[in-house]
Amino acid sequence: MEFFITESQRKELCSTCYFEFQKGQKGQIEDYQQVFWREDSLLLHADIADEIELYKIIPNFDYYSTTFVDKQSWSDILQNAENRGGKILQVIREALPWAEDNFREFDYFVICGI
Repeated sequence: MEFFITESQRKELCSTCYFEFQKGQKGQIEDYQQVFWREDSLLLHADIADEIELYKIIPNFDYYSTTFVDKQSWSDILQNAENRGGKILQVIREALPWAEDNFREFDYFVICGI
C-alpha cells in the first residue's frame, strides 16, 4: 500500500500519529466499544491526512475523537474525493477494498482520531 499501513507495521515503527480506520462492530453505534490498534485496521499517518485535507471530504470528521462512517457517508466521501481528484482520490481509492469488505459485514466503520 502506498498511503495506509497495517497495525503490525505501525508497531514496528513504534508510532501513534495515525488515524485508525476500524471495522464496525455488531449492534448499534451507541453500543460501540472503542479499542485501539486492531489488527484488521488501516492506518493513515496524520501528515498525509493533513496534506490531503481529509477533514474536508468526510462529513462530521472529528480530528481528535471518533467519526462513524456509514454506507451513505462513504458514498458521499467517494463522491467528494472524485470531485477533488488528485492525491485525496488516490488515498480514498486505496481504502476502497477495505471499506467494501467492512460493509459486507457491518453497517459502519470508525475513524479514530489522533
